[in-house]
Amino acid sequence: MTDPLDPLDETWEAWTARVAADLAALADDEWVTLTVHVQSRASRTYAAEQDRAHATGHGWRRVFSHPPTRPAAVPDVFVQARRLGDVVALECIADTEFEGLTDLTHAQHRALIELGWQADEFPDLSRTFAADEAAAAQLLRASLEGVLGAGSPSDVDVRRATKR
Repeated sequence: MTDPLDPLDETWEAWTARVAADLAALADDEWVTLTVHVQSRASRTYAAEQDRAHATGHGWRRVFSHPPTRPAAVPDVFVQARRLGDVVALECIADTEFEGLTDLTHAQHRALIELGWQADEFPDLSRTFAADEAAAAQLLRASLEGVLGAGSPSDVDVRRATKR
């Protein structure tokens, strides 16, 4: 049975409602950053090695003779929401190193635009919502779940910050 208060059991519908409430509660000097949690390469490699060792019944010497398999890539992208008066402004920062590079494929970039994001300076995107936090939260969910690789709300890291 799932616990409705456990964030690991949260449904996308509950997550979307919670994020909409968080967006409505933002002050002008606050913002929220959302990213799809990406496991470190070291933790993925260790887990793959352990799985292989247990599956084959062989020790560590046998494990290192086969390279670890790579999981599906999650693009290094973050989404930021902030309040500008009565407007909720969303930014999809696809160039996280600010070097003109992105992990997004052209298909992912196109998919985000088709969801309703507006193209800014490539590869970044933006969107504003006038007093419609629910619609902003829906776009965040659709982007994170449908394009950026979040399998569930527990895959999304949400951080709230205040400008000082």
